[in-house]
Amino acid sequence: MRITHLGTGAAERIPAVFCRDEVCAHAREVGGKDVRTQAQALIDDTILLDFGGDSYLHVLRYGLDLSRIPVLLVTHWHSDHFYGEDLAYRLPDYANEIDDRLDVYGTRTVEEFFLRALHLEETRESPRLRFHTVAAGDSFTVLDGRYRVHVFDAAHGHRNGDCVFYGIDDGERSLLYAHDTGPFSRACWQQIADAGGHYDYVSLDCTGGAAHTGMTMHMSFPQDAEIRDRLIELGVADECTVFVANHFSHNCGLTHAELEKIAGGMGFAVSYDGMSTEF
Repeated sequence: MRITHLGTGAAERIPAVFCRDEVCAHAREVGGKDVRTQAQALIDDTILLDFGGDSYLHVLRYGLDLSRIPVLLVTHWHSDHFYGEDLAYRLPDYANEIDDRLDVYGTRTVEEFFLRALHLEETRESPRLRFHTVAAGDSFTVLDGRYRVHVFDAAHGHRNGDCVFYGIDDGERSLLYAHDTGPFSRACWQQIADAGGHYDYVSLDCTGGAAHTGMTMHMSFPQDAEIRDRLIELGVADECTVFVANHFSHNCGLTHAELEKIAGGMGFAVSYDGMSTEF
C-alpha cells in the first residue's frame, strides 16, 4: 500500500493566504517543505482522501489524472476538505471523453454540499458521480472488495455526526487517516476497537504543533502521542507502525525543521506536501 500526502496544511495553508507572520514569511522565502497546501491524500493512485480547494493545484503539481480515480472518501464538509463546485466539473460539457463513474463517500452533511453543487449546475444526478452516505461505525468495501473501509467519529465540526475519518485495509496492509479531529471520543475508541485489525500507517492531525494542547477540534503532538499509546494498548498498532503527524497550521509557530526536531524525539515523522510512503 502506498500513501501520497498531496497537501499537508490547514485551511489557510502555509504561507497563509493573507498572513505576514514569521512562519509565513519563512515559507515564502525558503519554499520547499515549508510550503503546505490544503490537506489531501491519495492511496495506491486509486482512492482519494478529500477534495478541497487545492485539488486542481495538486493535479498540476503531481501530474494526476483525476478522471481515472474511482473512489473519493470525504472526511467532512469544510471547503478545504470538500469543494463541491469543483467536483461538479466532472459533469458533461465540463469534462469530455470520460465514461467512468466516481463514487463519493461522505456523511449526510457532506451530501448536502454535494447536492448543492449539482443544484448550481441545474441537475440532481449524473452517471459520472454517485454519492454514498456513510456514518461513523460503518464498514464497507470498494473496488469489488479490494479495499475495506472503516468509518470513525471525528471530534470536529458540529459534532453531530457530520465529520468522520477513515481506516483503509487492502487485506495485507492498512492505514488510519485521522483528519480533521480533536482527541478521539469514547464512541470513536469503541468503533476502532470493534473494527479491530492492525494499522501499519497512522496519520494524525497535528494542527496545533507543540503548543496548543487544549485544542478540542484539532490535535497537537502531546495529544498525538496519547492517541498513539492508546492504539498500541488496544493492539491495533505496534512498534512497527509508522506514525505521522500531518495537517499543520502556521499558527503553531513552527517551521518544518522545527516540527521535525520535536517529532523525531517522539517517534513521529512529519508530513510534507508530496511525501509518498510505501509500507
